[in-house]
Amino acid sequence: MKKIFSRILVVALILCMLFTIQVPAFAQEPYDSYTYWSNVQSAEVEVLNRPMYEPTGVIDAAKIGVAPFSSIKGIVRDQYDNVYILDNASRIVVTDKNFNLIKEIGLVNGTERYDEANSVYVYSDGTIYICDIKGERILHIDSDGNLLDTIVLPESTLIPDDFRFLPTKIEINANGYLYVLCEGSYYGVLLYSPEREFLGFFGSNTVKVSIGSVFSTVMSRVFPNNVKRSNSVRSLPFSMVDLCIDKNGFIYTCNGFTKAFDTTGQIRKLSPGTGGNVFSVTDANFIDVDVNKTFDNGVLTKQNLMDVEVDSKGYVYALESAYGKIFVYDDECRKLSVFGNGKGRGNQVGTFEIVSGMELLDDGNRIIVSDANTNRITVFGITEFGAKAKEAITCTLEGDYEGLEAKWQEVLKLDSNFQPAYSGMARIALNEGKYEQAMEYAKIGYDRNIYSVAFEFVRTDLIDKYFGLIFLALVLVIGILIAWLIISTKKKVQLVKNPQLKLMFATMIHPGDTFTTIKEKKQGSIILCLITLLVFYIVTVLKTIASGFLFSTYNPETFNSLWEFVRSVGFVILWVISNWMICTLMQGKGKLKEILIVTCYSLWPLIIEKVVYIIFSNVLLAAEGSFLGIFSIIATLYFVMLMIMGLLKIHDFSFSRFLGTTLLTFLAMAAIVFLGIMIIILIQQLYGFVVTLVTEILTL
Repeated sequence: MKKIFSRILVVALILCMLFTIQVPAFAQEPYDSYTYWSNVQSAEVEVLNRPMYEPTGVIDAAKIGVAPFSSIKGIVRDQYDNVYILDNASRIVVTDKNFNLIKEIGLVNGTERYDEANSVYVYSDGTIYICDIKGERILHIDSDGNLLDTIVLPESTLIPDDFRFLPTKIEINANGYLYVLCEGSYYGVLLYSPEREFLGFFGSNTVKVSIGSVFSTVMSRVFPNNVKRSNSVRSLPFSMVDLCIDKNGFIYTCNGFTKAFDTTGQIRKLSPGTGGNVFSVTDANFIDVDVNKTFDNGVLTKQNLMDVEVDSKGYVYALESAYGKIFVYDDECRKLSVFGNGKGRGNQVGTFEIVSGMELLDDGNRIIVSDANTNRITVFGITEFGAKAKEAITCTLEGDYEGLEAKWQEVLKLDSNFQPAYSGMARIALNEGKYEQAMEYAKIGYDRNIYSVAFEFVRTDLIDKYFGLIFLALVLVIGILIAWLIISTKKKVQLVKNPQLKLMFATMIHPGDTFTTIKEKKQGSIILCLITLLVFYIVTVLKTIASGFLFSTYNPETFNSLWEFVRSVGFVILWVISNWMICTLMQGKGKLKEILIVTCYSLWPLIIEKVVYIIFSNVLLAAEGSFLGIFSIIATLYFVMLMIMGLLKIHDFSFSRFLGTTLLTFLAMAAIVFLGIMIIILIQQLYGFVVTLVTEILTL
């Protein structure tokens, strides 16, 4: 009995160990780490993934061995990864990279305070710059706190009279040029020479212009008043909130709040010479897709990037203050990982109350984030997945393909939801001449650029291999068509003998005669209308799911055939009913059957366009498909022309009356949809009430 009991105990212990091993590390995080897949649909798609970083510890004053912090305003490191912690009580605590205390720096020269200083910067010579925003100055001190120099607002005709020197960040490049960022500056970064000579403003943001803003500006200038003058300040560009410099001298800047529905280009990589943005993607969205459209207790909480850092490999890191999240991007502006959490909750490791700064240690293998409210510094360490993913991405971007396939395979084993892995595998296959395999990986990873290159090679090989057969088939088809045209003309052969079919297809060639026949001779088939609607629905679905990958945004996980039915057949039926109701009230002569026939017969240009699109989108490259857009516009215009001619004929309206009834028809459609939604909501509420009532009765 004892042996049996001991064996059961051993088995139980082994099972416990196995289950313990199988629990992933990221399951213990108080938040979900996620990434984004781009080019899946018209917008990015959020996907949960294994975290690239996870919290490894929390540092506070007690662990460092100093007096409690008043409020941590920021953190920065020097070239040796020593950490400088700026306390709001005119104190800088210096530790090594393991947070062992090195020294404390107090008042400048023992007397000057710098309370409410915004940030500190440590130059390569060990001297420290303190951005004293309250004193409107930058204090340059040595490592013992002795004042070396003070930078104040320079005297220059380039600086506006109302400009205030409120320094929030300073960076110095390898040549000694100073870049000073000031709070509320719309003009860019203040640039100083190594001799402290003011050279001008650098890298200002530009105002994004839209048709509405241009029209508003013109009207304001034509009809000026005091209110419009005061509102004109809204057209100023966004001011930058942080900057950093990489090893090559490129300046990275980030904006804070942006417009709720204009969230692109928040981070820029500026050339040190021209100040232009040199990112390969200039319209990337660096924040969460839906955050600036999310209301919390009725208040729109905007995402606010407040800190940007970059490591030696070109990976960019951004800290967001409203939600307390850290974003990691590669040099192609792809969001690799998003982690952290906040919004006033800092009671768990990895979450924050009020983030105040971020810094990189060990060249990005560790990320430290300070919290001004809890006065703690959270340390995030890179995971096995994060290290392998960054290594593979770096090799891919640098074109180092030796052993790269094995690296990407390891990444995919750790997390199959990592989109760059599929793009990386596609590039490897493309480099090795395995074009079909490259297309397969590119399709999985929604990388249309690599797919297009590989598809061009595959298409060229097929044309070279089967050119004779393709040419012979074209000649044969053209010959058959010519022969049929000659024979049918001489012998008056009719391809379509059914009069109703002939009438329907004649709509595209002789619309005037066809619609006259429908109205005066009561022609037209309801059965053919229903068949047309069915065909219209089928080709609409096929255009979505069967178009070429380069021209399609089809996602099987979000595709809904019922929705396709609603926006194709449902729209047509709604139009027919609404137009009949409105035109009956407006003394229109068209009957419901006639409106249905005219509408359905006019759909054939759109049906043909969808068929042509499906065929050619599977054989053309994206650069060659511009004619498909033109053909689509022509087909749509032709459909509209047929509808106008048909409705004018059956209702016997003037053109102005037709425009009025058409507008009223669209309003009626909107009203019907609104009422339908309200009825559905009421039915749901009634159902919920009945279920609750029955439940209460049964529990009595």
